Amino acid sequence: MRKILLSVLSAALIICLWQIASLAINSPLILPSFFKVLQDFFSLLGTKSFYANLSATFLRVIESFCISLFLGTALGFLCGRFEWCKDLLSFPVAILRATPVVALILILVFSLSSASVPVAAAVLMTLPVIITNISEGVSQSLKNSKMNEMTRIFGFTKKQKIFYVLLPKLMPHLKSSVLSSFGMTWKVVAAGEILSLPKRALGSELAKAQVHLETSRVLAFTLALILVSYFFELLLRFLCREKKYSTKSMRPNPEDYMPEISKNESLALIAPSGFGKTTLLEYLSKKTESVSYAFQENRLLEEMSVFQNILLPLLNKFTETEAREKAEYYMEEMFIAEKKDVKVKYLSGGQKQRVALARALAFPSGLLLLDESFNAQDYELKMRLMEFIKNDLQKNPRTLIFVTHDTRDGEYLCDKSIDLSIARTSRLC
Repeated sequence: MRKILLSVLSAALIICLWQIASLAINSPLILPSFFKVLQDFFSLLGTKSFYANLSATFLRVIESFCISLFLGTALGFLCGRFEWCKDLLSFPVAILRATPVVALILILVFSLSSASVPVAAAVLMTLPVIITNISEGVSQSLKNSKMNEMTRIFGFTKKQKIFYVLLPKLMPHLKSSVLSSFGMTWKVVAAGEILSLPKRALGSELAKAQVHLETSRVLAFTLALILVSYFFELLLRFLCREKKYSTKSMRPNPEDYMPEISKNESLALIAPSGFGKTTLLEYLSKKTESVSYAFQENRLLEEMSVFQNILLPLLNKFTETEAREKAEYYMEEMFIAEKKDVKVKYLSGGQKQRVALARALAFPSGLLLLDESFNAQDYELKMRLMEFIKNDLQKNPRTLIFVTHDTRDGEYLCDKSIDLSIARTSRLC
């Protein structure tokens, strides 16, 4: 409802500004009243010729869209599969990207019929978008060494690799190509019709109205093009949407099993996987002002070094010298100091987890949240890390909440542990 209201408000604001500008200019030839344009628009809807012209334009859009989608997908696949093909097409694709639409249409006018110019122009303008997207998707899929290793080990056939590995990886890129190229197709086809003047076309009617200085009629045709394009784009987005499965309804509400927490207490919250432990921590992080968080998926800055990831938030709390000293100290204690200048994206999962731990421990806060923060560590290293955290909390007291599915880890690290599934059942009873 909020989204609808804001959209209506935005449209109303545009109409108001239009009317104000129209009254200020006071020249229907330059900017007619919005209501005059609306009147001409509805008069168009009452004529048979409008629908004939709309049908012709729509068929050109569909024709050019289908051609560019087919050619772009085929050429994109070849470019992603063969490096020589990508190199061969890189220059023509770059030229098409750089060529202004109007210039391309004017060139095509000399060699093609007026009805073919809009289609050819739209195909040539949208091809680079589709080729680039599909090529990137194919390339990423083929270079995915982990998936390639999996398919090799389990003896996937070529058909299985295509249908169950390549195509699912390619679908987001294909959908992106469809959505971005469809809107562009409408614009280029309309521009092509305006310049080439085919017998039946909305663009031709728009150009005729412009020649006769019928500004309100020009804007009426423009409005028709915008609305039709917008409608079909919404339809296409609906068809390309991905069904989402929400787990929120399956997870308990954090408020239903929120435990009592004392200041500077270390508390382990134990529950099976999928219970909603992370949801609870996110709830707490939003309800607390002074909080530090070691996220389950780390959330590190992949293009920055280990040291930079830990240092950056500390610079907002300490002097540069103090921040550097703290970052160095916690890197050392988390056994990650030897990777100090290495970009995070090159680290293993366990190393990334220790960087996230170092960042969370170094950052000053009243509440420290740890979300499954040792599941990527071997047993001996995990025990050493937990021992350090226990000692660090004695030196720098703060409240610790550690969520885990491992009862032993919770009992070792924290003063108290609560089984959330039992606590929730008791609370509801």
